[in-house]
Amino acid sequence: MKAAATHTVREMHAKDPGYHAHLNAALLAAIPPDAAMVLEIGCGTGALGAAHKGRNPDARVHGVEIQPAAAAAAAQVLDMVLCCGAETADLGFLEGRVDCLVYGDVLQHMADPWAVLARDRALLSDTGLVVASIPNVQHWSLIEHLLRGHWTYSDQGLLDTAHLRFFTYESIVAMFDAAGLEIGRTLGLLNTPERATALAESLAPALMALGVDTAQFARTSGPLQYLVTATPR
Repeated sequence: MKAAATHTVREMHAKDPGYHAHLNAALLAAIPPDAAMVLEIGCGTGALGAAHKGRNPDARVHGVEIQPAAAAAAAQVLDMVLCCGAETADLGFLEGRVDCLVYGDVLQHMADPWAVLARDRALLSDTGLVVASIPNVQHWSLIEHLLRGHWTYSDQGLLDTAHLRFFTYESIVAMFDAAGLEIGRTLGLLNTPERATALAESLAPALMALGVDTAQFARTSGPLQYLVTATPR
């Protein structure tokens, strides 16, 4: 499950500048407004952290960002930014202090996100919360393409060339559970249930033969990504 990564850092992060400046509004809404210490892994240019500081001026927001230009921009709006990879970041100085730990579309870029989650759990305060958004590889569009024999990588999206890992809802839950984190809330983002239901209905005989519940299949193939919140067990 944890095969060696094949992408170089240059390949993984040679993105258009706008890619690093994106603000995920659903992710921001999931961060408790009163979170006093926020750590964002993969903070890009700091748009999310700056938005949180805008609604909570007393908050401190630290970031980790591997792309130098994005990290430099983030350092202008956040309290501290480490320019390095998430898997090699030395974050021990924050142990027990983080009120909200944010992974916005970054876990799939890591060679070993399981180990990162387990390591970073120690950073959380007694009431700390993990907030993460993760692409859904079970999305109906990928299933349709796969049934046609297509699995084509692109510069961004579900088959971003920088993605090293792929997750379904079930494997997301398993990853958080293995890290000692209990998922409290799950939200399907950019959900298109009508397309997922249409695919499920067309595949109903095959799904039934495989013992797969058609309604459940439709629910888990609708979201383009999942937003989850979790707390330490």
